[in-house]
Formats: sequence, C-alpha cells, structure tokens
Amino acid sequence: MREWGYRGKLRKRAYIFRLLRLSLLLLSFLLLGGKIQDLRGRAEEAEQHHLKCYYALEYSGRGWSDWSNDNQPQSRRDSFPSALRIALKHQPEGMSGTVQYQVNISGQGWSGVLENGQSAGLEGGAVPLEGLKVWLNGQLSENYDVYTKAMVNGEWLDWVMNGQEAGKVGVGTHIDGIRVSVVKKGEQPTAEEAGQAQSAQSAVDPERPMVALTFDDGPGKYEDRILSSLEANKGRATFFMVGNLVARHSAVVKRMADDGCELGNHSWAHENLSKLSSAAVRNSIQKTNDAIRAAGGHAPTLVRPPYGATGGQCKSTLTEMGYAPILWSIDTLDWKTRNSRNTVKVVLSQVKDGDVILMHSIYPQSAEAAELLIPELTRRGYQLVTVSELAAARGGIHPGHSYGSFRKK
Repeated sequence: MREWGYRGKLRKRAYIFRLLRLSLLLLSFLLLGGKIQDLRGRAEEAEQHHLKCYYALEYSGRGWSDWSNDNQPQSRRDSFPSALRIALKHQPEGMSGTVQYQVNISGQGWSGVLENGQSAGLEGGAVPLEGLKVWLNGQLSENYDVYTKAMVNGEWLDWVMNGQEAGKVGVGTHIDGIRVSVVKKGEQPTAEEAGQAQSAQSAVDPERPMVALTFDDGPGKYEDRILSSLEANKGRATFFMVGNLVARHSAVVKRMADDGCELGNHSWAHENLSKLSSAAVRNSIQKTNDAIRAAGGHAPTLVRPPYGATGGQCKSTLTEMGYAPILWSIDTLDWKTRNSRNTVKVVLSQVKDGDVILMHSIYPQSAEAAELLIPELTRRGYQLVTVSELAAARGGIHPGHSYGSFRKK
C-alpha cells in the first residue's frame, strides 16, 4: 500500500509539472504573439507617419492660410501668394537634415535660402511670387525626395523635384498656389483624388466667356439690391469703395465678402490721386485698406484710382506698393444719365468676353440696371466673376501695368 501511495504521488507531481510546462509554453506563445503584433503595429504606424512636409501661404490682403498637409493643394482665386513657409514633421530620429527653399519675388529676383518654417517672400506686402525651389539637405536628402508643383494662371504645372524651379519665372506671371510632397527615395507623389487638382478652379471655367461687373463710389444704400441679384444668379462682382464711407456701411461690406465678391480700393475720399504727392497717395490707399479690412475681414488687393486718373505720382506709387490700376472697357456713364434702361442698353450692345464693366452702386437707377443686367448676362452665357478671377483666367495682374480688360491670348 505504501508503494502504491508513493507511486501515486510521483504521478501527481509529473502531471503538475506537465501542466506547468504547458502553461509556460502557452504564456510564451501569447507574449511572443503580442510582441509580433506590437512590431506590426509599430511598422504600420511608421509607414503612416513617415517624413512629411506641411506649408502655409500668405495671400496678399488676406493674411496667412492654415497649414496644409503633405501634397494638399493650397490656392485661392481672389488673391495671390506673397510669402510662404515650409516645415517638416515625423523626421526620423537621428537623421540629420532640414527642408530649405527659395522664392522668386516679382521684380526683385530670388530670395536667400530659408528653412524649417521661416517666412520667404515679402511678408505683409503686395508683391507676388513668380516661383519657388524646395529641397532637402543632410541625411534626409539621401533617403527622401521632395516634389513641388505650382499653379499658374489657374492651371497646375508638372511636378519638379529636389530644388528644381516651380512656376514660370520672368515671363510676367505669378504663382496662384502650390503643392509640396516628401516621398521615399525613388518613389513618386501619390496621385490626387479625382477632381482635387481642379478644386481651386471649380468656381470659374476659363474656357467659357466671362465678364467683371464693377461698382464704384460706395458703399451706400443700394448694394444690398445688387448683392441679392448676384446671389440669385450665382454671380460675383467687384466693389471699389471709398474709405471714409466704409465704417457707416460695414454690414454690407461684410456681406460682400461673405458672398465671395471682391473688395476694391477707390481711395479715402474720392481724391484725384494724380494730383497728390506720393506720400499722400500712400496715405489714402492705406487708410482705405485699413477701413475695409476692419469691416470685411481682409484688405483689398486691387485699386481703381478715381476718374481713372493715373498720372503724376499715382501710377509709380501704386507700382511701388504692389498694385496695378484697374480701369474698364465699358463705361456705362450711369452716374451721368441716371437711366437704368440706357445703362442696360450700353452694356448689352457692347459686351464681350473679358470686359470690365464700370457702374456705380450709389444710385437707385444703377441698382435697377444691375438687377436687369445680372440675369440677362447670365442667360447669355457669361460668367459673372470678380476682377481677380477674370485676371487669373486671362494671364494675371502685374504691378506697373494698367488693366481695362482681360482678353484671351
């Protein structure tokens, strides 16, 4: 009996040891599986968070944009970039290098080399950028390529890489927007989603006829009527405003901006700028910009001198400030005739693709004429666009020149 009891104890102990061994094997398997899963997770995370760039543009009169992620189109129709910043994220630990870049400033040439989020261009100014170059240095350049794409005249150009020139420098154009992408050495930027490259152009079709309705001498009592007609017909216009009238009509100025219309500068007190000193021209334009920015959220990028007078110190001073005088190709003389039907007749008998039409928003007869013209021009197939939208589709605006129309070239 004692022998069988001893053997039973041995069997019991062996059984327990086997259970312990199996438990240890199972635990090891689970731990190993967890480590494998963790490694897979880290690999996936590393793949999702490889080196990328992000960038922001300062648009003239509009301020800085939000930061755009790697390969995200960054552009807008109602202004142009005057400065930019580019930076990196998810840089591999221990890998040396930075992102560096230069911009070509219209009329001034290439800037110095900037890097890692520094501002390149004339921050707070109104001088456009004609091109840019972006590259990596250090160990980053050995492991990654950086691609850059520029939008010019509303169209995306081809990708360039590793410091090549993006844009069209020295031919009288400027960039409207950019895309920048960092990829592993030898890879290509991912293709944009369907329609993405056209998203910034979706509001305007450059192949269809378009005109810019412009209204001077406001703001006043009648812009709301004009805006309601534009809203009903999905159109936009440009309002060249007198600075000392803006504060008392700030609500309608904000409505213009909210509707996507363009806020233009028409001097502080409707002065004849051609008879003023350079300092007085600057003061008039800047005071008006400040007033419009306070009411509408951003400063104008366009100036129309009262009476179309650009002589004396006017044009040269505007050029130094980064502006080009905006004139007109159809003068309705609505201020003189105060006859809505005559205004409509003048426009419809002359209008053609690329026209800039001059009207005045401070007369009830002009508001009535606008209410007739806006749906009729739309019915005839014209896109009603802002001056900047028209210019972007027809070659752009460049300081030192005056513009009365924007024809297809």
